[in-house]
Amino acid sequence: MNGEQVNTLPKFDSSTSFTGLDFLARSLIRLEQNGKRLDPGDMAGNMTDEQREIFMARVAFHRDCLSHKK
Repeated sequence: MNGEQVNTLPKFDSSTSFTGLDFLARSLIRLEQNGKRLDPGDMAGNMTDEQREIFMARVAFHRDCLSHKK
């Protein structure tokens, strides 16, 4: 690399990415409400273990909130 700077992606930080994962989870639940079934596991396919854990927890949270509203 002879003095060239290599740009790398920053390590995943759940404190800054939580809102993005929550947005995806809420969007998935809204799609389900409108009759479109998507597998959250498929959506989490390329996520890190930490991202997947947060995402799946947010999906469960929003499903639970929805079930209490009915």
